[in-house]
Amino acid sequence: MRAITIPAHGGREVLTPVTDFPTPEPGPGEVLLKVGVTGLNRIDLVVRGGYPGIEIPLPHIPGGDIAGTVSGLGEGVTGVDVGSRAVVYPLVPCGECPLCAQSTPNLCLKWKYFGLHLKGGCAEYVVVPAENLVPLPDSVSFEDAVALPVAGLTAMHALSTVGELKSGETFFIWGGSGGLGTIAIQIAKRIGATVIATANSSEKLDVMRELGADHVLNRATDDVAAEVRKIAPAGVDAILDYVGPETFPTSFDLLKKGGRMLLCGMITGRETTLSIHMTYLKHVSIRGLYLGTREELAELVDWVADGTVRPHIDSVLPLEETSEAHHRMEAGDFIGKIALRV
Repeated sequence: MRAITIPAHGGREVLTPVTDFPTPEPGPGEVLLKVGVTGLNRIDLVVRGGYPGIEIPLPHIPGGDIAGTVSGLGEGVTGVDVGSRAVVYPLVPCGECPLCAQSTPNLCLKWKYFGLHLKGGCAEYVVVPAENLVPLPDSVSFEDAVALPVAGLTAMHALSTVGELKSGETFFIWGGSGGLGTIAIQIAKRIGATVIATANSSEKLDVMRELGADHVLNRATDDVAAEVRKIAPAGVDAILDYVGPETFPTSFDLLKKGGRMLLCGMITGRETTLSIHMTYLKHVSIRGLYLGTREELAELVDWVADGTVRPHIDSVLPLEETSEAHHRMEAGDFIGKIALRV
């Protein structure tokens, strides 16, 4: 089958298109999915270079966002029809650890993720557990669907569940024009929050306004902290920060008393400095998260189907141009989701 492989870790030059990668066979409880579209996420850049602390068997196939058509069924699979359309919930729990037993499989101690621990969607076919399939109505395209499993689901879990965002609160996000940000803005507005978002170009600011952001700030030219203080003098209720050490101090300062810091990324590094004193004086809650639940993904699909959420697709490139897609993401030259058509 056709695939994009990583035979060795490194830069974009290691992304290798092949035409003869072995087609996988579904085992018990699994399905063979013919991939229609896969999406690009920042974790794909990290995986390409070598994920810290995780040994990835090579050659590897990246891609955590996967949407396609069921092509074959493994032994014991019921309730799934060949030819049905689906998007893949990207996290595979072990089903045996204490957290799985407590009905929190998204917090599984031995979780695996497509495109990291497991071969991903940058290929014609991928094998997935049948229980990871989320049916897609005909009204939801594969391109829109791949905006949901990683970036969209993280935004959903962050705001609706972990962050407990409420109507009337103020929500702030750095980098609101990316795959996560464009979905987060819409979810926050659906909840009824006031949304403040940043980006680094007028085009990106315009898109964020169109998606519902109440206040947009150019982080390249505006004094973000000063402008946010004008909008929310007491501070903001919740901040979604996936940037890391570069923005953490400002994020912390912008939180109101009792505010929630939601951490889901580390673009600028893995460590930062925290004032324990100010954390308890401000009653700040710091909550880390990744991805979410299959049920949240299914609900997000419903929201796209009914028009509540509209994924913003920056571009759709052929699979063979995965290297160019990585270049666009590294350069920040995109708005919303970069997708790869298989």
